[in-house]
Amino acid sequence: MLYNNQEFPKYVRTAGKITIVTALAGLMVFVVAFIFDFGAKELSKVSAQTATTTLTVLNTPPSFLINPYETIESSTSTPTNSSDVITWEAVATDSNSAPYFLLICGGSATPTAVDGTGLGDVAPFCDPSEIQWGISASTTSGETASVSTTTEEWGTGQFSQVAHWYAWVCDDAQVSARCNLVPEQGDYSTSSSPFNVNNRPVFSATLTNNGPADPSGSITWNSTSTDPDTADGQDEIILVICNSNSDYSTSLNTCPSDFMASTTISILSNAAATYTVPTLIRDDVYPAYGYLLDQHGHEAINNPLPSDFFVSNVAPTVTAGDLKLNDGADLLVSVLGAETPGFQLDFKIKDANSCMNASGGSEISPTSSKHIISVFRSSQGTTTCDGSAGSYDPNVCYPNGVDVSIWNLSCTATSTCAGPGQDFMDFTCSFPLWFVADPTDNIGTTPVAFQADNWSFGLAGSDDNFATGTMATTSNAQELISFTGIGIVANEIAYGSVEPGYNTGTLNATSVAQNLGNTGLDQEVRGESMCGTFSPSSLCSLSASSTIGDFNQQFATSGLAYDGAFVLSLSSTTDQEIELNVNQPTTTSTYLEGTTYWGIAVPILITKAGGYTGLNTYTAVVAEAEDW
Repeated sequence: MLYNNQEFPKYVRTAGKITIVTALAGLMVFVVAFIFDFGAKELSKVSAQTATTTLTVLNTPPSFLINPYETIESSTSTPTNSSDVITWEAVATDSNSAPYFLLICGGSATPTAVDGTGLGDVAPFCDPSEIQWGISASTTSGETASVSTTTEEWGTGQFSQVAHWYAWVCDDAQVSARCNLVPEQGDYSTSSSPFNVNNRPVFSATLTNNGPADPSGSITWNSTSTDPDTADGQDEIILVICNSNSDYSTSLNTCPSDFMASTTISILSNAAATYTVPTLIRDDVYPAYGYLLDQHGHEAINNPLPSDFFVSNVAPTVTAGDLKLNDGADLLVSVLGAETPGFQLDFKIKDANSCMNASGGSEISPTSSKHIISVFRSSQGTTTCDGSAGSYDPNVCYPNGVDVSIWNLSCTATSTCAGPGQDFMDFTCSFPLWFVADPTDNIGTTPVAFQADNWSFGLAGSDDNFATGTMATTSNAQELISFTGIGIVANEIAYGSVEPGYNTGTLNATSVAQNLGNTGLDQEVRGESMCGTFSPSSLCSLSASSTIGDFNQQFATSGLAYDGAFVLSLSSTTDQEIELNVNQPTTTSTYLEGTTYWGIAVPILITKAGGYTGLNTYTAVVAEAEDW
């Protein structure tokens, strides 16, 4: 038994020095006490003594209930992008039900727990030789602790591409604060140490493209680019091209509304992307922006880089089926010796640059003179009848390159341009043809070369930049119908004076016929008897003394003798052909002519002297083919 000197000072000092008196007195007391106690209850032989017990119970550290883990896997296959947050969680309990801290260190050296003045007010820290990735807030025992850190580009600061971590749980007891003895690094490959930092790909300051390109063509953007990550093999990189610099989504790694192109193959450096230009797009400069990212969706720091592209101007196009000649009807000239107006062309011009240019004006020229138009006999073709003024020939070729005073082609647009999404304009034109235009119908006397032909229509469209397309020929060719036209220069055959019983001797009066049509010309003639009272509505009587019969007039192609060979007598009932053989006209200003020679005999029975008149009728006849 221990004794406290302060509690029992006298007893300690007199021990070993007892006297007889003292002993006797003590004996008496003992006897009295013994008798008293024995009579009352059990006799106590020794008086009781006490001692205070002391013990210091050491603090025990927290322990993991749920081992630490990365809340989002950070590994070689799914690294954490630089500037992103990596978070660890764990659950620990403390035997004293005290709060705890979750500490993430870069090494396995035991961290330092710090005694606190209260509970959860002083955090532990990693060994100074190691990186401290993070420390959680004070966390209630049994609750989930969370700690995070924001990553940086590896190779800078404390981060490397592959970074190990060790997790501890510590308390801050007022005496002997402690951390658990063995660190944890996670239980599963998807959430355990180490974590991986994904660097941004490297994008040079210049992004180029191979423009310009035509509509339906392609534009390829080329970059100088690479990626520094090599932990699981070098990362692939992707170039995304957008039409704006405001639509890119870092969560989707694309431009939802303005996407144009992206890298389509696995590539480790110098990523490229190719854009197919729309089939309908105005010629202009268009904005484009390049975004570089790696296979984990991490974007380059200098995204985006601009690289505008240019869409070229292309010439308008026409197709045969969109060219219509004379509304599908044959061509028929009908004005003697002049132009027949009112023929029609209908056509559609398309332009892959739209009908509206970038400034809102007309892309397809609304003026027919800007386009190349020709109407021609088919064997001429557009190579010969090419729209130029020099190819003009009223027999076979009508180009709009000539002045309107020579050929007045007049065109108007029959459609309007509704906007840049429309690629066409419709036109209709009115034009004349001269009386000399070659016929191609299948009449027996038409020259063989003409019968094999028809009349066609060619067009090459032009745009606001004076780009002209390839000339196309209508699939709607038409025949031009033969038109025989005759004009008599003078309206009188003057026989002069002849005595009854005599004739003119030779055929010395003439009538001159002009070829005013598009064929070779012969002539048929019919005539009435002559008398002093003739009018078209009141023919001559059959009086022998005052009427000169129709048959008394004779005609030929030269001044033959009256009643000679090859001389024909006029008839009032039968048309008789005379082979004038006037060629087909080749000019519009000079008429080709044929002369008929006339003679007359005055019957001896005529007794009435004076002036006699009659009426001869000339009819144009298509000459034989060899006479054209």
